[in-house]
Amino acid sequence: QHRASHSFAWLYNMHRAHHNARYMSIRLVYRNNIFYYALMPSIWFSAVLIYMGLGWVFAGYVVVKQLVIIGAHSDVAWDAKLLKIKWLSPVMWVVERTISTPATHHAHHGRHYSDPAVNYKGNFGNLLFFWDILFGTAKITRTYPQSYGVENLPDATLGQQLAWPLFPEAKAPQKN
Repeated sequence: QHRASHSFAWLYNMHRAHHNARYMSIRLVYRNNIFYYALMPSIWFSAVLIYMGLGWVFAGYVVVKQLVIIGAHSDVAWDAKLLKIKWLSPVMWVVERTISTPATHHAHHGRHYSDPAVNYKGNFGNLLFFWDILFGTAKITRTYPQSYGVENLPDATLGQQLAWPLFPEAKAPQKN
C-alpha cells in the first residue's frame, strides 16, 4: 500500500501529511489521513488473525512492527551508532537489508532528490526493507538527508491533509 500511495494521486492525498513534515520523529509514524487506515491491508489481516483465534500472532506482529517503524522514523540515528562498531558490520549489513533503519527510511522522507542521501521514489518499506531490495527500489547510503519534506508540493490545509476527500483541494479560479 505504501508504494501505491506514491503512485496514485488519490492515495497520495491520504498519505501526504506523513511526508510534508520538515522533520523526522516518531510523531510521523501515524500522521496520515484518517481514511488512509481503512485501506491498510495489515489492519484487515490483523482482524482476520484475531477472528481466527490467532491473537497471539497479532500481538507478536504488533510488537515487532511498532519497534521497527518507530525506530525507522526516530530522530535518533541508532543505526549509525551500531555501524561504527567494527565487529557488528556483517550483522548490520543484514539488518539494513531486512528491516527499515533510520538511514534507509529517512532517505524516503528526504526533501530534495538532488541530495545523495534521498530516495523518495524508493525505500518504501517501513517494516521490511527487504521488499525494496527485492524490487529494486532500495538505496542504502548510510547517510541522512540534509532536509525533510516534499519538494514542489502545493500547499494544502490541515483538513485536506487529514480528512481528504471530505475537504477537497481548492479549484483554481476559471479565467473568462
